[in-house]
Amino acid sequence: MKKISEFIIPFIGMKEGEHTFNYVIRKSFLEKFDNSEIKDIVLNVEVKMIKNNRLYEFRFHLKGSAQVECDRCLDEFNMPVDYQSRLFVKTEDIENAEDDIVYLKSDESEIDISQFIYENIIFSLPQKRVHPDIKGKSQCNPEILKKLNSLSANKSNKTPDPRWNEFKKMLNNLIK
Repeated sequence: MKKISEFIIPFIGMKEGEHTFNYVIRKSFLEKFDNSEIKDIVLNVEVKMIKNNRLYEFRFHLKGSAQVECDRCLDEFNMPVDYQSRLFVKTEDIENAEDDIVYLKSDESEIDISQFIYENIIFSLPQKRVHPDIKGKSQCNPEILKKLNSLSANKSNKTPDPRWNEFKKMLNNLIK
């Protein structure tokens, strides 16, 4: 993935302490990444970088909404996003393989945080994405729900495969 200049932070030359960066994420940002399940997005991202010698702590706060597809009825809906995370970056020539720290070579002077923002967007969304219920009533497409209910009702009306009965008998004999 090529760098996105808007998200490159030149940390060399910055004073120690806290620095704040604000971004607005839209659909054009998502198009730079492959295989995004998000249809559209409007997201405010606040990034606080705390510089302390050669250790940098990035605090991400994402707030807004993402348009995703409902797993139940396949209609699109806006899902609220409010997510916070942290990233630690260390500059040193020793390559360490730690999950929670990103290491940069000591001669590097900037970091592109676009990939980290994208990953935070993905992590902020639940695995199961369904319309929220309002006052106990599903907001899913009623026609699709009706079709799903009729299909699941048809399955229960079928007579069970007789091979399963034989299997159950064998299983009961083993348990006894």
